[in-house]
Amino acid sequence: MVGFYKKIDEGISQKKVKIPTMLFTYIKNDEGQFVCPDCGAIKNRQNSMHYHMKKHQEELSHICKCCKKGFLQKQTLDLHIRSKHPDMLQVEEQSKKFKCPMENCNFTALTKGNCVIHCLRIHFQEEMKEVMNVHNDTKTITCNECAMEFNNSCGFYYHCKDCVVFNKEDDKVQKLQELIA
Repeated sequence: MVGFYKKIDEGISQKKVKIPTMLFTYIKNDEGQFVCPDCGAIKNRQNSMHYHMKKHQEELSHICKCCKKGFLQKQTLDLHIRSKHPDMLQVEEQSKKFKCPMENCNFTALTKGNCVIHCLRIHFQEEMKEVMNVHNDTKTITCNECAMEFNNSCGFYYHCKDCVVFNKEDDKVQKLQELIA
């Protein structure tokens, strides 16, 4: 099925972007964001819009055996099972969590990304204050290192692990690098 298109709003300038290998026709607004033709949701990245639009097609091919909830990607189903139905897993998989590498911190997360974000938020607060510019009027965050703008703090923190240069001699930086590796 080639993509679908509906008129969403008179106030949105609609630019169709056709990618020959993709199943959808993508619409961009004046700010360059992708707009869902079905519900008007806005995404900054084409791949995010692609997965969003697939949800409207109801092609959720990865189904949870316990609650019958469907997912687009197997890794999302796996994360769902680990968080909602851990009793379905074998014993060694039940305890598979990422532990914060900092001393005296008992934080654990189901994903490495969440553990990295925790480390940056909690253990690198001072360093993050130097590179994080929060715009209270627009509720966006700008990285002072590269001027990239983010709509949420999780995206900003995950970006920082690659953008911000930390002192590699610092013990806590070494522990964070081990986690990221």
